[in-house]
Amino acid sequence: MRPALLLLALGATAAAQTGADPLGLGPLAETRPLGSKTEITAQKEATFDEQKNTAIFVGSVRVTDPSFLLSADRLTVFLTADRSGIDRAVAEGSVVIVQRAAGQAEENKGAVGRAERAEYLPADGRATLSGSPEIQQGINRHIATSPGTRMILYRDGRASTIGPSRTVITDASAPELP
Repeated sequence: MRPALLLLALGATAAAQTGADPLGLGPLAETRPLGSKTEITAQKEATFDEQKNTAIFVGSVRVTDPSFLLSADRLTVFLTADRSGIDRAVAEGSVVIVQRAAGQAEENKGAVGRAERAEYLPADGRATLSGSPEIQQGINRHIATSPGTRMILYRDGRASTIGPSRTVITDASAPELP
């Protein structure tokens, strides 16, 4: 079966929109290079429901965007009521989010978040990770210690945690001991 593919101009609906923020990306649109594209691929299926204003992608879902990479088992995109942009997006199953700064090469990643579920709200540019979340930021690895812990990744690189967690700091400059 051929993989499903969507270039986010989100179908004909959003592609026809014009203005300062045609995709409803909120703060992300402010630093988004002109002509930027978000590409979503799914290996099993892609379903679009115009009555519910949703797009569902299933099977090894990959999202490539100038500011982030995402992989998950399933991605549901909820459009705004007038279909002028994205209201929210929910990724489920083996979620990995890799932040990238504008103009950053793919191998130079920012924070990396992992969880069973992530919900992205474009209006404020944050992704809330739940289901055994963890975030790696440079030498710091922040790990949930309770099933109810949530971690929030902000698009400016900040992160916060709600609930019990632990942080492991690996000193990359420490000398090796004999």
